[in-house]
Amino acid sequence: MMRSRHSWLCVLSSAGLLCLVVACASAPTSLTPSPIASPPLAASPANPPPQNYFGINTEGEVVNHEMLRPLAAASGAQMMRFIVEWSALEKTAGEYSWESADQVINALTENHFEPLILIMNNPAWAANSTCGPVKDLVAYDRFLRALATRYPQVKYWALYNEPDNAAYPEAPRGGCFGGDDIDGNGKRDVEDYAEQLRIAWRAIHESNPDARLLSGALAYDNFDQATAPAGYPGRGQGGIFGYHFLPQLLAYMDAHPLPNGEKYFDVLSFNFYYIYGDYWASQAGGVGVSAKANALNALLRAHSINAPLLVSETGEDSTRVGVNEQSNFLVKTYVRGLASGILATVWWTFQDYPDSAPPPANTWKYGLIDEQAKPKPSYMAFQTITRELTDAQFVQTLPLQGGEAYLFTQDGAGKAVVWSSSEAPVVIPFAATVLHVRDLYGTETIISDGSPQDNDAAVGRIGVGVGPSPVYIQVTAS
Repeated sequence: MMRSRHSWLCVLSSAGLLCLVVACASAPTSLTPSPIASPPLAASPANPPPQNYFGINTEGEVVNHEMLRPLAAASGAQMMRFIVEWSALEKTAGEYSWESADQVINALTENHFEPLILIMNNPAWAANSTCGPVKDLVAYDRFLRALATRYPQVKYWALYNEPDNAAYPEAPRGGCFGGDDIDGNGKRDVEDYAEQLRIAWRAIHESNPDARLLSGALAYDNFDQATAPAGYPGRGQGGIFGYHFLPQLLAYMDAHPLPNGEKYFDVLSFNFYYIYGDYWASQAGGVGVSAKANALNALLRAHSINAPLLVSETGEDSTRVGVNEQSNFLVKTYVRGLASGILATVWWTFQDYPDSAPPPANTWKYGLIDEQAKPKPSYMAFQTITRELTDAQFVQTLPLQGGEAYLFTQDGAGKAVVWSSSEAPVVIPFAATVLHVRDLYGTETIISDGSPQDNDAAVGRIGVGVGPSPVYIQVTAS
């Protein structure tokens, strides 16, 4: 019989060492053996912990219903995404009406949420569409300066949701700069969008140097048939977004460099839904949101652009996949995002759309709470991950055959987040006498060396059996 050789991966903490046993050859076990490689014995954090990483989107329910604000705050959410409409704030050129924006932004900041504000909906007097190129750029510049000056508490501003929409006028929502020339000015709409970014960056930074301009939240998925790349799911059938929009935007930026340290944007924001995860994994490696982040980072590097990423929208429908799988997707996406150095991740959305909403919105059950404001299991999963990983610093991925494992430090202590990649469980061994293991919803199990829950027979090691739902594992000093 082959004897196992082991190395140890340890993170120094105030409670001692969090040590993972890394098997160099498989040891007999009742579950699938786990680590198969030997990472360095000492590990240093790869990225500083992000601030206000855990975000949620509100469609107005958190702003308009005081009873929901404590529920949103108790979830652990730190960032809140919301839309302000230029058309509502400046119905007549030069005449501002701030009441609706005051209500939104004051409600968010007074409840200690970091606002992420999407600027959308052009007024009719400034553009020939609500979602595309602005013709009165002087008024546009003036509006953005007034907006950033009035709300210095807002750090993150973004221009339109999904500006890579190429289906105008059939789909006139969010942004629509993915077409050829919907405003008839003789320029590609992506070039108009680049110029609006340039104007917005200068206007916002000169009004509030602490603010950051995000690109519009790029869909960069659900590509249309005209542009969908080879091997893309569905070959673009039913898609509305232009695959070439982002490369064309970055190429325009290359060809039109800006002076004096100015930028087109500070942060590249994008949306992610798991249905497209396998495609991005085949293109760039990684899993889920990490794979799409890899593809986007490669594009940025190719154009010598150094900008962090932010997930402006991600989610899963609990009716389609089930409430537990919605929770699994939520936790895995936030963990992978932390491991990928993503600045923040926003869950879409906080509350389910009501059954009475116009189709197809009446079927969208992506929320953390239902339409009666009752927390769903995903609310508890979100609450648990914010408690477990707020201010956690990613260290490195851990080798785990048949699963994923991520190592963090938090408040001086080491913590691993682990799950199996299939229904087949895996076992991951730690050098410890006692482990605290918390499940997807925060229920804690204390496992002692040699106890019935210990899946490793060796003295001084504890093997934790893990299924497809993530668990949080922390060592206790002996």
